[in-house]
Amino acid sequence: MKEKNGISKTAHLKKDECESLIEEYISFLKIERGLSINTVSSYYLDLMKFYKYAAVEKADFKTLPPMFFQDFLGYLAEDGLNGKTRARFYSSVKGFYKFLFKRRIISEFPFRDIEYPFVAKKLPDFLTKEEIKRILSVDFKKHGKGGADFENIRNKAILELLYSSGLRISELADIKLENFNFDMNFIRVRGKGSKERIVPFGIHFKDILKLYLQARQKLDKIKSVKGYLFITLRGLPFTRQGLWKIIKRAAVLAKLDKNITPHMLRHTFATHLLEGGADLRSIQQMLGHSSISTTEIYTHTDITHLKEQHIKFHPRNNANG
Repeated sequence: MKEKNGISKTAHLKKDECESLIEEYISFLKIERGLSINTVSSYYLDLMKFYKYAAVEKADFKTLPPMFFQDFLGYLAEDGLNGKTRARFYSSVKGFYKFLFKRRIISEFPFRDIEYPFVAKKLPDFLTKEEIKRILSVDFKKHGKGGADFENIRNKAILELLYSSGLRISELADIKLENFNFDMNFIRVRGKGSKERIVPFGIHFKDILKLYLQARQKLDKIKSVKGYLFITLRGLPFTRQGLWKIIKRAAVLAKLDKNITPHMLRHTFATHLLEGGADLRSIQQMLGHSSISTTEIYTHTDITHLKEQHIKFHPRNNANG
């Protein structure tokens, strides 16, 4: 039968072999790369969608030409998937084929000339210095019930650490007492892919942390809690959802008309560092970004800030100047 896009229409696809290789790759990501369950699940679903597409085309997964992958991305676009999602599929399939190439299951790596799906960069939302000041000044005690003193100081410590260090909410939930170096003012954080990094924390957080640890010590005696830094009144570690609720509550109490998220505090941390003169490489290390290009999105935010400052303070922008 006549070829379409360079794909032989004979039934070359070895279903069992391809599926077993996908499963092998997923195990590699989980065990050797240390990726999270959610990330690994996304890779698996992406690859199975690609596998089914190749099966319908009756294509041999070992000898697919670059045009086939372009067609697949076009198929995803026709299916209504946005640029960001198509880019994720691109990364999933490319990673799988890199895995096959390194293990010499395929003789050529087919992704060299494939155009990466365009993804418009969305500027991150962040809080102004005045807004973050209101968030950090919230008094939870006035609105608390039982254990209001403990919850107030704990919640303030959580907010201070998020703003002081730019941690992801999952990283914050996993922080343990043993991760802190109180003499040098830094935390050892295990981030994405189980990569460990060192993140400094500020004086304000250190001060409130001392108060929190004193309050927590009293709870420890009652409930014999060990390990995790931030715990509930029942002595249990926080879930990401539990920490999210604290942030949402703080936003309500601060009367901020914004959809505050944990990631917004991370963006705020990075933006305020850049506005203060920190270099991108340092911010990259503190955020745990594997690529500097991920961190560069904050330069756009900084340029906006600089333009505002220029308009406000430069004499030539003043009608009377």
